[in-house]
Amino acid sequence: MNPGTKKLAAIVLLIIISLSVILASLVILPSPVKHAITPEPQLVDLTNLSENITRLTRNSGADEDPVWSADGGRIFFESRPDTGVGCYAPECYICAMDADGSNLTMLANGTNPVLSSDKVFFKQVNYPYIDLWVMNTDGSDKKKLTTLNSTLCCSPTLSPDGSKICYYTRYDTGYYWVKWNDDTLTRFDHEPQPGRQDVAIMGGEKHADIWVMDVSRENKTKISSDTDTTWFYPSLEWSPDGKRILFQTSTLSCDNPIENVDIWVMDADGSNKKRQTNHSGYDMNPIWSPDGNKIVYMSGNVSNLDVWTMKPDGSDKKQLTNGAQNTGFDWSPDMGKIAYITWLTKDPKAREIRIMDADGSNKELLLSIPRDPSRVIMSSLAWSPDGSKIAFSYFAIDVENSDIYVIDVPAMDEDKSLMR
Repeated sequence: MNPGTKKLAAIVLLIIISLSVILASLVILPSPVKHAITPEPQLVDLTNLSENITRLTRNSGADEDPVWSADGGRIFFESRPDTGVGCYAPECYICAMDADGSNLTMLANGTNPVLSSDKVFFKQVNYPYIDLWVMNTDGSDKKKLTTLNSTLCCSPTLSPDGSKICYYTRYDTGYYWVKWNDDTLTRFDHEPQPGRQDVAIMGGEKHADIWVMDVSRENKTKISSDTDTTWFYPSLEWSPDGKRILFQTSTLSCDNPIENVDIWVMDADGSNKKRQTNHSGYDMNPIWSPDGNKIVYMSGNVSNLDVWTMKPDGSDKKQLTNGAQNTGFDWSPDMGKIAYITWLTKDPKAREIRIMDADGSNKELLLSIPRDPSRVIMSSLAWSPDGSKIAFSYFAIDVENSDIYVIDVPAMDEDKSLMR
């Protein structure tokens, strides 16, 4: 081999060794350096989409469930610290901050804050138990109220005055349902073993009893029995005056291939039960208006849930949206408007927050996030007490953290073209 050929071979060998070192370093580099080379997906900063939106939290973990204080000066929420990619620490905290995001304070270990008068009620999940607590709004005078078995209990809900708890206890009936690929249903008195290629879904039949008790665990009373909850986890909603409770139950029938989930109402002692909807699909997530004279709810099927309203006796039903997938809503304090989160199926390019009059008219766009809407989650819409702002939490499925934002509502009346 002549000297020139040797030199060329040495250069090629050196290049190969260098490339090998680089590739090996990429494999063993700590994750922060890897991320610098191949950045992970990041949340869109929503403040870049509208001049009327403010980002309140920047925690690397999850900030969720914003709740306004009665005077609108503070926001309470649940916060979880981030402990790694896609992982959250089991410790959750109830935090509070001023409405502009300042003076952030960690008040207690817990989740799901609910404000009643000058108290904050919250949960601590210590599987298999759920502990219900109360404290002052500054975090002082913490007291455990009761403990529930979370393997049996779901949807524990506090009465408006904070004196009572309403919840479900679920149980297996021993029956099983199979929904076949042709959308027909069959009920079995034993666990079936059908071929997977023939089955769309299969599950054990689950019913539930509904209970009410004092927060002191006294006066525990079963107010409803044998509620079918096979395919869903129903919600319980006290009326603003605490006298009535909304709940849902499903009707499964081998003669009807569409599961029928309906909304019912009853007095807080379980009397005067009345079915309010009878739509052959899903009627879910009812919310009372602040004065208790109307109910807003979602109705439709899995691919298309619209916003409806009705009176508490089930009359005067009105469909407010059409042809959209809606995932959340809330009444304005004066009951004149409804805010809702939507994914327009005719133009499925963004997740949006819109507002409309309570009769469905005058729909206006508040915020549009230009991203695959199936990957974007916005939740916990909460109007400020004066109706001038809406707080919400936002995260994307492929991103680690979620943040709380506030968007200005009155600006919509001044300028219809808010989006940049």
